[in-house]
Amino acid sequence: MTDLATVRRGRKSFEQRAWAESYRLLQAADRDLPLEPGDLERLAIAAYLAGHDNDCDVITARAHQGFLDRGDREGAARAAFWLGFALLARGAMAPAAGWLARAERLLDEGRLDCVVRGYLLIPSAIQCMVKGDAAGGHAAFSRAGEIATRFDDRDLASLARHGCGRALIQLGNIAEGIALLDEAMVAVIAGDVAPILAGDIYCSVLEACQETFDLRRAYEWTSSLAQWCAGQPDLVRYRGECLLYRAEVMQLGGNWDQAAQDARHACGLLTSGEGRPMAGAAFYRLG
Repeated sequence: MTDLATVRRGRKSFEQRAWAESYRLLQAADRDLPLEPGDLERLAIAAYLAGHDNDCDVITARAHQGFLDRGDREGAARAAFWLGFALLARGAMAPAAGWLARAERLLDEGRLDCVVRGYLLIPSAIQCMVKGDAAGGHAAFSRAGEIATRFDDRDLASLARHGCGRALIQLGNIAEGIALLDEAMVAVIAGDVAPILAGDIYCSVLEACQETFDLRRAYEWTSSLAQWCAGQPDLVRYRGECLLYRAEVMQLGGNWDQAAQDARHACGLLTSGEGRPMAGAAFYRLG
């Protein structure tokens, strides 16, 4: 089988959301002949969803350099953003800031007006929320949403919409915020959002259900998340988080045995391999 045939099979597996197979095939092709930047992006996403965070970082950095070598500043900035965003989620603040600053510099030097500028608003919006500045977060998410509309980017639109919803809840506009979260979730269920973002939106919406003590909505979205995970057998990312949220719902509903079982399973998943930041929450829930 030629390298090109392996790459094509890897791409097909990617489209079918067979993450482990796509990761294996594209990685095999890459060993024989370095992949093009676009295929490196696919390989990085497959690595991330299959639970290989460190490999994802290395591959995304290679994609960034590949786009630079081609003179594609937008592609290079996009790869830099995703690497920075992933590092930020894992708490590696300094490296994350460096990659995000590099992405912005590339766009500024090229005087590029593109959708990546909208994505670059998301980390600052999240930081506003973390610091308790919900109004600032809402403003940044809203600007990102405007850019998403201008460039017809459904992924960014869903990120921005769900972010505005979280901000509105913190500002006390709970009904309006929940409506935006439900709308964002509809896009996820319809398959309009890339898998690399869909799981994050699921988890964020479930956190919002916790904030508002909305047990019914938490149960419905937890069941939906479980189905989403089950539809992707190779998916490692989010499975532990899914069980953790289900354990909480089961506990609140009085099903203690099932809650303990789910929490114990979540502890195993979230501490296996490279681990996950929510492992502590899983042990807390089990305790």
